[in-house]
Amino acid sequence: MSSVPDIKKPTGLEFNGVPVMNFPVKDDPLTHSKKIYELPMREDDIFITAFPKCGTHWVSEILHMLTTGATEFCNRVKEFVMLEFCDDLPFLATLPSPRVLNSHLYMAQLPREIVDKKVKMVHMIRNPRDVVVSAYHHFKHMKDQSFEEFLKNFISGNKYGGHTPNQFNYLRQMAEFEKTHPDQPIMHIHFEDLKQDPAAVIKKLSQFIGTEASDEFCQTVASACGFANMKKADESRELPQVVNDMFNGSLKIYRKGAVGDWKNFFTVAQSEMFDQFVAEQKKQGLGYIPRGEF
Repeated sequence: MSSVPDIKKPTGLEFNGVPVMNFPVKDDPLTHSKKIYELPMREDDIFITAFPKCGTHWVSEILHMLTTGATEFCNRVKEFVMLEFCDDLPFLATLPSPRVLNSHLYMAQLPREIVDKKVKMVHMIRNPRDVVVSAYHHFKHMKDQSFEEFLKNFISGNKYGGHTPNQFNYLRQMAEFEKTHPDQPIMHIHFEDLKQDPAAVIKKLSQFIGTEASDEFCQTVASACGFANMKKADESRELPQVVNDMFNGSLKIYRKGAVGDWKNFFTVAQSEMFDQFVAEQKKQGLGYIPRGEF
């Protein structure tokens, strides 16, 4: 197994006013941050941005099908073009256009040419309670902790070891970015809307990126990108080595992909704790309003 940085440990570094994470790549964190910021973009690129566990895998496959005009899954998982996990950023220049790239980083740390070239952005939003549950199952292999402990760390922003802001901070910075860049093309997609009526959301997404797919094709894409099909497709695709090493080969991307699963995990006391957290967040403004009870 190759050696990769431990993302649970904070670096104590900042870039463009935002804490730098321990990227699981060969470069030191600050060098990788600078390389991401200077990464050349193309005007026809499509960039997915979201807080973790909000549906980036799902929309990545949908966008791949819309841009290729075929209902075949991409031959690589989205982690290969996820900037913070990409150990070979120059590799991205070899990809054909239009490229579908993604990241969970704040806008201040993403390629500056996203703004310069008015790159189309797709921002995924999901109910925070479902995000907590999904993130718990996603990261529990990295640290043995109860759901109660994870929930407290999620609320405090410590789920990766102290350097990751909570989801509402992420939404606020996105809202501020959109406010200061009103001409940036951004489409916000709620996970819950995509779950309830995928074909309709896919139709709007096709219009946003300029593919103008037919209703029939959008329905076909919706069926092809159903949860069971997505999970099966991943069984035949490998993750980047740095990601496998980071999760000790135990990472499972797909669990349920459900709406409202938090009700199966939150106790009354935990729900009250989260209510308190949300009340504090509302005082600062939520940025964007997630769907459902949160």
